[in-house]
Amino acid sequence: MAEADTFNQTMQDLSTSPDPDKMTGAKAVGMMMGAFLTFFLMIYGSMIFNKVKTEKCNRIMEILSTCVDGRTMMLAKIIAVGLVGMVQLLVWGSLIILGIIVVMMVFQSAIPWDIFADPRVYLYLLWMILYFIGGYILYGALYAACGAIIDKDGENQTYMTIITFILLGAFYLGQFAVDNGDSVLATVCNYIPFTSPTVGTINAVSGVSPLWQTILSLVVLYACAGITVMFAGKLYRSSLLFKGKKFTPKDIITFLKTN
Repeated sequence: MAEADTFNQTMQDLSTSPDPDKMTGAKAVGMMMGAFLTFFLMIYGSMIFNKVKTEKCNRIMEILSTCVDGRTMMLAKIIAVGLVGMVQLLVWGSLIILGIIVVMMVFQSAIPWDIFADPRVYLYLLWMILYFIGGYILYGALYAACGAIIDKDGENQTYMTIITFILLGAFYLGQFAVDNGDSVLATVCNYIPFTSPTVGTINAVSGVSPLWQTILSLVVLYACAGITVMFAGKLYRSSLLFKGKKFTPKDIITFLKTN
């Protein structure tokens, strides 16, 4: 009975309107998802960057470009690395969940299966997946573009540093939104594509953002992700055979203006 009462109280915290000064279960889930997305992007985004950089430095992309469009190669890298990361996380997540269930069964603790009967759980899961995919496409394209403008190791690391600072800034803004989701700063960051994957997830899961704000935030995120993929693909294709010169912001703008 004690376990059932605890579970019912947790579900009540998830479904009620959030108190800015109270850490509810939904806020905790949103906070963990924001942190997870940030570290996932840093780890696997760097993997995209290194793969693209290695292929360009080894001139492998020059051979591939004779039969495959540059934008297609970039998207293939983003999707492939993302799938590898998701498979690894699913395997580890399944093992952890299985371990928790076994421990609860050994100690004869009540397993809260009733949580899967609450439709809010699936709505929260939908928001987390949509923000995750949109954020990954956005930052994955940026990492791929950074790898494409690398001509040799140790060069043009400034652009990677900028992306890292943006990710860390989005992470800290997400933590700020946990207790201040209805503030002006959190509301504005909810519509900025670089911060909406973390802040938007926390606000959507915790119930701070109404449905229309969450949908509008996702529309802006995916629209910006599509534009980023388009321009990053253009930069990827244009810089494919460009060798022997350090890329400057002026060169990037020039490549983006080319057909």
